[in-house]
Amino acid sequence: MVRVSDIANEVVEDVFMKVWTSQSLLRNVENLSVYLYVAVKNQSLNRLSAQAREWMVSGLDNLEPDVAVINNDPYTFTVTNEMLNRVNHAIDQLPPRCKMIFKLIREDGLKYKEVAAILNISVNTIDVQMATAVKRISEALGIPKNIPQQQSAKKI
Repeated sequence: MVRVSDIANEVVEDVFMKVWTSQSLLRNVENLSVYLYVAVKNQSLNRLSAQAREWMVSGLDNLEPDVAVINNDPYTFTVTNEMLNRVNHAIDQLPPRCKMIFKLIREDGLKYKEVAAILNISVNTIDVQMATAVKRISEALGIPKNIPQQQSAKKI
C-alpha cells in the first residue's frame, strides 16, 4: 500500500510495537492473522494520510504530477459515477465472507494464496468465492452470462 519498502518496514515495526505494548488486548482476538493484517492495513492508511497532510502543509510546489487526462464532460462523469455506485451496491450485497475475500483481492491487491493464508482457508475456496462474487456482481449490473465471441473473418 505504501509502495516504499522502508516505509512498509516501519509500518510493520509500528504495528508490532503496538501489539507488544498492549498484549492484554490480544486475548480477545479470535484470528491473529486477520487482526495483524487489518492492523498493518490501518497503520499504512494512517501513514499515507499523514503524508498527504504533510504535503498539504508544505505545499505541492515541488511535486511533478503525472495526471492522466480523462474525458470531463458531464455525461461521461454521470455515467461513470452511476456505474461505480451500482458496482459498489452490488459488492455490498455479497455475503459477508464472499465480500471480504473479494475486497481483499480486488481492493487490497492481495493474491489468492495470501488471502488463503490470512483467512486459513484453501485457495480453491478463494477461487469459488471469487467466482460467486463476479457472477453476482455481473447479474446485478445486467451483464449477460455468455457473450458470443466473434468468429474470425479468415477461414482456412
